[in-house]
Amino acid sequence: MNFREIKGKIQNRIPGSTRNQQYYSVLLPLICIEEKMHLVYEVRSQNLSRQPGQISFPGGRVERGEEFSQAAVRECSEELLINKAKIKLLGETDYIITPFNFIIYVFVGRLKFEDLSQINVNNYEVDEIFSVPIDYFLENEVEKYSAVLKSEFDDDFPYHLIPQMEKRNRKRGEYEIYFYRYNGRIIWGITAEITKNFIDIISNK
Repeated sequence: MNFREIKGKIQNRIPGSTRNQQYYSVLLPLICIEEKMHLVYEVRSQNLSRQPGQISFPGGRVERGEEFSQAAVRECSEELLINKAKIKLLGETDYIITPFNFIIYVFVGRLKFEDLSQINVNNYEVDEIFSVPIDYFLENEVEKYSAVLKSEFDDDFPYHLIPQMEKRNRKRGEYEIYFYRYNGRIIWGITAEITKNFIDIISNK
């Protein structure tokens, strides 16, 4: 193999992750109710195997050949049973890389409704929806807590192949978990992180 052959292998390839990442898209839905802007949240159905009863935004895994923004709109349409024409994309916020090999792309969209009562949900995936005025997030600080991630190795990990490597030298890292409390509801985790990032953007923090 020579330089020309190596160049031919790498020159026009599209870079990707070396890890087995899973890609998701979510929509951060906005609705104007009585001249005030609200964020719309879902309460996940008890039928779901993952995070039943927790609060989230519409979203899910990106399908093959699908753009991230298309996935966000599709998931919102499927979960809230609304026509895609009723969703107007306004832009994209920052994406999230979780410690668990998930990459989540976040899009902001306007729902062309005047009241939540005009929206029927897919009850298999969603128990109910509710909204929170944006002013609430602007006026109330998010709660922050730290979680610790520790490196653990298999029992047969070859410590002897790495100079000065001992079991007690395992790495650890921290990441913040966010919480909002609103009218008895708890918005936390990635949903709260997405919310905080959006509020930071629109308030120029």
